[in-house]
Amino acid sequence: MLKSLRIGIMGFMFVAAAASLSAQTGPRSYVNFGLGGQFDLAGLGGTILKDGLDSSKPVTNSQGNVTGGTQQAIYAENTLVGLNKSTNGFIGVKDNGAMVGLNLNVGYEKEGLFGINSLFYRISVNHTSKIAGGYTSSTAAGYKWLEQEWSYSAWTVPAFIGIKLFNASNDTAVYVAGGANYFKGQWGVAGTVDGDTLKNLFPGLAGPGGAFLSDAPTPGVYKENIKFGASGFGLNWLVGAQTKVTEKGHVFFELETILSGAMGTGGTQSVGGANAIAPIAAYPVIVGGQTYRVGYKLEL
Repeated sequence: MLKSLRIGIMGFMFVAAAASLSAQTGPRSYVNFGLGGQFDLAGLGGTILKDGLDSSKPVTNSQGNVTGGTQQAIYAENTLVGLNKSTNGFIGVKDNGAMVGLNLNVGYEKEGLFGINSLFYRISVNHTSKIAGGYTSSTAAGYKWLEQEWSYSAWTVPAFIGIKLFNASNDTAVYVAGGANYFKGQWGVAGTVDGDTLKNLFPGLAGPGGAFLSDAPTPGVYKENIKFGASGFGLNWLVGAQTKVTEKGHVFFELETILSGAMGTGGTQSVGGANAIAPIAAYPVIVGGQTYRVGYKLEL
């Protein structure tokens, strides 16, 4: 109870101070341009780095008899790195970690909401696409038997209502805001996991029935390219700071959080993919996350 009261008093003081300090000049309008970075796109970092994805088919020995466990539709990077070390390089690996995205932002912002200078609203358009990470390959005695490449692209249209706390000269402010968004995005994974050739090239050593990678898929997954897309509405909030650098220009730094996602469906493109996963599969599509952004506001 006391904690809630303290929070309420602090919130009231913040609003009162912001209204007082921002009353020195009239409300302003801006066009915003931002550039940001977003990490662990689609929340797939765990799958890429440590979890992988089990196949729907069981592990078999060289005679095709079930031995227990499940084959792997997608290999986790930590599994391949461990095999690289334990086999003294016989199993090679190139790992790049989770996907990292570049976020482009443009928006309109208006102070003076409801006649209060410290209140503002903003509507923006964001586009995020992968620029790094999300690629894994592996070799067995030099033969590239595995290649997995992840993709991600998303649009969000967030709207915010927030409050600014200005300094005495009204040229620097910190702000917080919250609101809702429309989103549309997709992620996918493409590549090959060739368990069949491993078995034929290295019988009893690698691939199904072998000492290593016995959980490789058979039939193998060749040139798969499955994508999952979704759209809908979600929530968002941000915290930031801005400072005036020219007569009409302001530099800003902010952390924006987009909380959006829905179930997406996708169809496999290969026989091996259909066997390992399903002809039509459904997986969550997480759009958004946290974006660290720097940008420029131009007063209108």
